[in-house]
Amino acid sequence: MNDCKQLETLIPSYLDGELSEAQAAPLRRHLLACQACRNAAQGERALKAWFQAEPAVAVPDGFAARIARRAFEGDTGEPRVAAGAERETPILRFVLAATSVAAAVLFLLAIALHVAELPGTDRLRADSASPQPLEEVLRELDRVNAESERAGDAATAGAGEAARGE
Repeated sequence: MNDCKQLETLIPSYLDGELSEAQAAPLRRHLLACQACRNAAQGERALKAWFQAEPAVAVPDGFAARIARRAFEGDTGEPRVAAGAERETPILRFVLAATSVAAAVLFLLAIALHVAELPGTDRLRADSASPQPLEEVLRELDRVNAESERAGDAATAGAGEAARGE
Protein backbone atom coordinates (compact mmCIF):
# COMPACT_ATOMS: atom_id res chain seq x y z
CA MET A 1 0.00 0.00 0.00
CA ASN A 2 2.88 2.34 0.73
CA ASP A 3 4.12 1.55 -2.76
CA CYS A 4 0.72 2.67 -4.13
CA LYS A 5 0.99 6.12 -2.50
CA GLN A 6 4.44 6.71 -3.95
CA LEU A 7 3.50 5.52 -7.42
CA GLU A 8 0.16 7.34 -7.43
CA THR A 9 2.01 10.67 -7.33
CA LEU A 10 3.71 9.70 -10.61
CA ILE A 11 0.47 9.03 -12.51
CA PRO A 12 -0.10 12.65 -13.75
CA SER A 13 3.51 12.86 -15.00
CA TYR A 14 3.16 9.44 -16.64
CA LEU A 15 0.00 10.50 -18.48
CA ASP A 16 1.71 13.69 -19.65
CA GLY A 17 4.66 11.65 -20.99
CA GLU A 18 7.12 13.34 -18.66
CA LEU A 19 8.63 10.17 -17.11
CA SER A 20 11.73 8.45 -18.41
CA GLU A 21 11.45 4.81 -19.44
CA ALA A 22 13.22 3.81 -16.21
CA GLN A 23 10.52 5.58 -14.15
CA ALA A 24 7.55 4.58 -16.34
CA ALA A 25 8.28 0.81 -16.52
CA PRO A 26 7.76 0.08 -12.79
CA LEU A 27 4.61 2.25 -12.80
CA ARG A 28 3.18 0.33 -15.78
CA ARG A 29 3.84 -3.02 -14.04
CA HIS A 30 2.16 -1.68 -10.88
CA LEU A 31 -0.88 -0.39 -12.83
CA LEU A 32 -1.33 -3.83 -14.41
CA ALA A 33 -1.28 -5.48 -10.98
CA CYS A 34 -3.19 -2.90 -8.83
CA GLN A 35 -6.86 -2.25 -9.63
CA ALA A 36 -7.09 0.82 -7.32
CA CYS A 37 -4.13 2.57 -8.96
CA ARG A 38 -5.42 1.62 -12.42
CA ASN A 39 -8.79 3.24 -11.54
CA ALA A 40 -6.97 6.33 -10.30
CA ALA A 41 -4.99 6.53 -13.57
CA GLN A 42 -8.18 6.14 -15.64
CA GLY A 43 -9.90 8.86 -13.60
CA GLU A 44 -6.92 11.17 -14.09
CA ARG A 45 -6.93 10.48 -17.85
CA ALA A 46 -10.67 11.23 -18.05
CA LEU A 47 -10.16 14.48 -16.12
CA LYS A 48 -7.36 15.59 -18.43
CA ALA A 49 -9.47 14.75 -21.49
CA TRP A 50 -12.36 16.76 -20.12
CA PHE A 51 -10.22 19.88 -19.66
CA GLN A 52 -8.45 19.69 -23.01
CA ALA A 53 -9.91 22.00 -25.62
CA GLU A 54 -10.99 20.02 -28.67
CA PRO A 55 -10.80 21.23 -31.37
CA ALA A 56 -8.21 23.94 -30.85
CA VAL A 57 -9.35 27.40 -31.87
CA ALA A 58 -7.24 29.04 -34.55
CA VAL A 59 -6.28 32.62 -33.76
CA PRO A 60 -6.56 34.91 -36.79
CA ASP A 61 -3.40 36.58 -38.11
CA GLY A 62 -2.74 39.96 -36.51
CA PHE A 63 -5.23 39.36 -33.70
CA ALA A 64 -2.84 40.32 -30.89
CA ALA A 65 -1.76 43.47 -32.75
CA ARG A 66 -5.40 44.57 -33.26
CA ILE A 67 -6.19 44.02 -29.57
CA ALA A 68 -3.10 45.96 -28.48
CA ARG A 69 -3.89 48.84 -30.88
CA ARG A 70 -7.48 49.07 -29.62
CA ALA A 71 -6.31 49.02 -26.00
CA PHE A 72 -3.87 51.88 -26.63
CA GLU A 73 -6.62 53.85 -28.38
CA GLY A 74 -8.67 53.70 -25.18
CA ASP A 75 -11.18 51.06 -26.22
CA THR A 76 -12.98 49.86 -23.10
CA GLY A 77 -13.99 46.54 -24.60
CA GLU A 78 -17.67 47.40 -24.82
CA PRO A 79 -19.26 45.97 -27.96
CA ARG A 80 -19.47 48.45 -30.78
CA VAL A 81 -22.96 49.19 -32.03
CA ALA A 82 -23.43 50.01 -35.69
CA ALA A 83 -25.13 53.31 -36.51
CA GLY A 84 -28.89 52.91 -36.24
CA ALA A 85 -28.62 49.49 -34.63
CA GLU A 86 -29.50 50.81 -31.21
CA ARG A 87 -32.96 51.96 -32.31
CA GLU A 88 -35.69 50.76 -30.06
CA THR A 89 -38.53 48.91 -31.64
CA PRO A 90 -41.61 51.09 -32.18
CA ILE A 91 -43.75 48.86 -29.96
CA LEU A 92 -41.30 49.20 -27.07
CA ARG A 93 -41.26 52.97 -27.45
CA PHE A 94 -45.08 53.02 -27.44
CA VAL A 95 -45.31 50.78 -24.35
CA LEU A 96 -42.83 52.96 -22.45
CA ALA A 97 -44.69 56.16 -23.40
CA ALA A 98 -48.09 54.67 -22.52
CA THR A 99 -46.79 53.44 -19.17
CA SER A 100 -45.40 56.89 -18.36
CA VAL A 101 -48.66 58.61 -19.24
CA ALA A 102 -50.69 56.09 -17.23
CA ALA A 103 -48.46 56.58 -14.19
CA ALA A 104 -48.85 60.38 -14.41
CA VAL A 105 -52.64 60.11 -14.76
CA LEU A 106 -52.88 57.76 -11.76
CA PHE A 107 -50.72 60.08 -9.68
CA LEU A 108 -52.93 63.10 -10.48
CA LEU A 109 -56.09 61.05 -9.87
CA ALA A 110 -54.80 59.94 -6.46
CA ILE A 111 -54.10 63.54 -5.49
CA ALA A 112 -57.54 64.66 -6.68
CA LEU A 113 -59.30 61.90 -4.73
CA HIS A 114 -57.30 62.68 -1.61
CA VAL A 115 -58.20 66.38 -1.76
CA ALA A 116 -61.88 65.67 -2.55
CA GLU A 117 -62.35 63.32 0.41
CA LEU A 118 -60.95 65.66 3.07
CA PRO A 119 -63.56 67.02 5.50
CA GLY A 120 -64.66 70.63 5.08
CA THR A 121 -63.20 71.84 8.38
CA ASP A 122 -59.73 72.33 9.66
CA ARG A 123 -60.62 71.84 13.32
CA LEU A 124 -61.35 68.08 12.99
CA ARG A 125 -58.16 66.24 12.26
CA ALA A 126 -57.38 62.56 12.58
CA ASP A 127 -53.76 63.33 13.37
CA SER A 128 -54.42 65.80 16.21
CA ALA A 129 -51.96 65.45 19.02
CA SER A 130 -54.46 66.47 21.70
CA PRO A 131 -57.70 64.46 21.91
CA GLN A 132 -60.86 66.50 21.56
CA PRO A 133 -63.83 65.93 23.83
CA LEU A 134 -66.53 63.76 22.26
CA GLU A 135 -69.20 66.46 22.55
CA GLU A 136 -67.03 68.93 20.60
CA VAL A 137 -66.36 66.37 17.86
CA LEU A 138 -70.09 65.57 17.54
CA ARG A 139 -71.00 69.27 17.34
CA GLU A 140 -68.39 69.84 14.61
CA LEU A 141 -69.62 66.83 12.64
CA ASP A 142 -73.22 68.06 12.87
CA ARG A 143 -72.10 71.49 11.60
CA VAL A 144 -70.23 69.97 8.64
CA ASN A 145 -73.21 67.74 7.76
CA ALA A 146 -75.60 70.69 7.92
CA GLU A 147 -73.37 72.72 5.58
CA SER A 148 -73.21 69.79 3.16
CA GLU A 149 -77.02 69.44 3.20
CA ARG A 150 -77.50 73.17 2.58
CA ALA A 151 -75.07 73.04 -0.33
CA GLY A 152 -76.88 70.00 -1.73
CA ASP A 153 -80.30 71.61 -1.33
CA ALA A 154 -79.11 74.77 -3.06
CA ALA A 155 -77.71 72.75 -5.98
CA THR A 156 -80.97 70.77 -6.28
CA ALA A 157 -83.06 73.92 -6.16
CA GLY A 158 -80.88 75.60 -8.80
CA ALA A 159 -81.20 72.57 -11.07
CA GLY A 160 -84.99 72.52 -10.62
CA GLU A 161 -85.32 76.23 -11.49
CA ALA A 162 -83.12 75.73 -14.54
CA ALA A 163 -85.31 72.84 -15.68
CA ARG A 164 -88.53 74.87 -15.28
CA GLY A 165 -87.07 77.88 -17.06
CA GLU A 166 -86.46 75.93 -20.27
